[in-house]
Amino acid sequence: MNVLIIPDKFKGSLTGTEVIEAIELGLRRFDSNIQVHSITASDGGDGFLDAIRKTDESIETIRCETTDPLGRSIHAEYGFDSKQGIAYVEMARASGMELLVAEERNPLLTSTLGTGTLIADALRRGAAKLYIGLGGSATNDGGIGIATALGYRFLDADGAPLPATGGALSKIDSIDASGVMPELDSAQVFAINDVANPLLGPEGAAAVYGPQKGADDAMVARLDQGLNRLQQIVQRDLKLDVADVPGAGAAGGTGYGLKAFLRAEFLSGIEFVLSLTGVESLLSGGTIDWIVTGEGKIDDQTAYGKLVRGVADVGEKYRVPVAALCGLLSLENASIEDLGLAKVRQIHDPQRPVEETIRRAKDLLVDAAEELLKAG
Repeated sequence: MNVLIIPDKFKGSLTGTEVIEAIELGLRRFDSNIQVHSITASDGGDGFLDAIRKTDESIETIRCETTDPLGRSIHAEYGFDSKQGIAYVEMARASGMELLVAEERNPLLTSTLGTGTLIADALRRGAAKLYIGLGGSATNDGGIGIATALGYRFLDADGAPLPATGGALSKIDSIDASGVMPELDSAQVFAINDVANPLLGPEGAAAVYGPQKGADDAMVARLDQGLNRLQQIVQRDLKLDVADVPGAGAAGGTGYGLKAFLRAEFLSGIEFVLSLTGVESLLSGGTIDWIVTGEGKIDDQTAYGKLVRGVADVGEKYRVPVAALCGLLSLENASIEDLGLAKVRQIHDPQRPVEETIRRAKDLLVDAAEELLKAG
């Protein structure tokens, strides 16, 4: 049997590498002759840059002075291939949720400006292609922070520049693109993610992901109204209507902003990383019998993105069944079949404290992997 392991991390307990090691150990207990292939993957969110650097060790790490989601000065890294003029930017490095403590999380106040500073630095270094990994953000600004760093100005009714935050979206009256960096004209930008949400509405950026970033119901409504205002002004001033494009809602509407202001093309995160590793040749050759993926929690949001759904789509493309392991399985409106999965096992026992599951995650994952492929 040939098995390909492509998991996400188990947040708070195991890194992606540790998840791979545990799954492989469990699979070999099940069948000592099993052939295991594995890759450290990313759907474009946390871990995107590490996954890219593992595929090509010649990629230079650029450390850049920038700002965190609340505008505080920090240093963040991005990857740069100077020979080919390609930059790899992980949004979470400058605009990520993990950069804030719980009490600081407020998507009315946060901004993607820091990510835009990384992109601007890469453009000045001569980047002709930029791959922007979305996900893990603390923001809901529709990408206006990134756009501001590149020279766009978002003005209120009096013609005064607005701060590039989620709370300022509803005040936008016009967009001034006269000062945009000229380097952007000739650059190709790719937004990397596996999220299918539109910008607005009950499945949009604010409604689905806002609560994770500190938004209450009133704030979600305000953010959604602000994003709607942004897309109305973009339609009027830039003649673009891309709010309903699947993925526009990624990372608090950053997917929308990258498409509207940087003319970005959307790429599947997992397929992009697979294309760099060469694993697609194994899949297309028909030698893989199972793909095993996993993450800390599989829930209804998995249907709209996350690495697990991206892996399931790859399995469907190559007609390889996909099994998943997770810390907690919490599906209410979706089924495992809806997610494209053949089978799922969770490592948490409801009779056991969650803290114990987190502490014993590696051993429990080994046991679950051993049982996963039994009965075909």
